Amino acid sequence: MKRLFLYILAFIFLFIINSTVLAQDRTLLLSDVNTKNFVNKVTYVSLSNIKKICSYDYCEYVNTQEFENDLAGFTKKYIASISDVETQKTLLVKGIKITKIILYD
Repeated sequence: MKRLFLYILAFIFLFIINSTVLAQDRTLLLSDVNTKNFVNKVTYVSLSNIKKICSYDYCEYVNTQEFENDLAGFTKKYIASISDVETQKTLLVKGIKITKIILYD
């Protein structure tokens, strides 16, 4: 009876670990990519496979059907999170650095 209990416990433990590993997202780190050149530079990834875009610690979910609108929304929300007006204007002109994208599995 103890052996059966141990087998069941081991099976449940392995199932939980396996489910956790499968649920993880893939992350791609980017360099020299911003909101102005994102679509042109990141051609090796299907836009429909992108779950989130991030600029350092700030991440935002994207709707892949309207990706360019979501990129504009990301820019607007990121700019709103910055209090310095001069920095806001600079980022609007130069674009916001995209440091990573998180993909669906």
